[in-house]
Amino acid sequence: MSEKIRFAVVGAGHIGKRHATMIQQDSESQLVAMADTNSMLEKEITGSFNVPFFNSIEHFLASGIECDVVNICTPNNLHSPLALT
Repeated sequence: MSEKIRFAVVGAGHIGKRHATMIQQDSESQLVAMADTNSMLEKEITGSFNVPFFNSIEHFLASGIECDVVNICTPNNLHSPLALT
């Protein structure tokens, strides 16, 4: 494979961080951004994962950062609304 699959993770809680870690451990994948409505996580995420942090999926989508896959790692009741964004 010549190009890595680019991932963004929405939801930076326990599951989101696990997804981000697994993406970074895969040589064919690249974590390009993370988003969470909890802005208190920004310093931790940018320090631990070295990717841009956004406080909403809308801000991420407006950023122009290209990705191939968006992992939605929020509480279950938010999956559908975020996927439809």
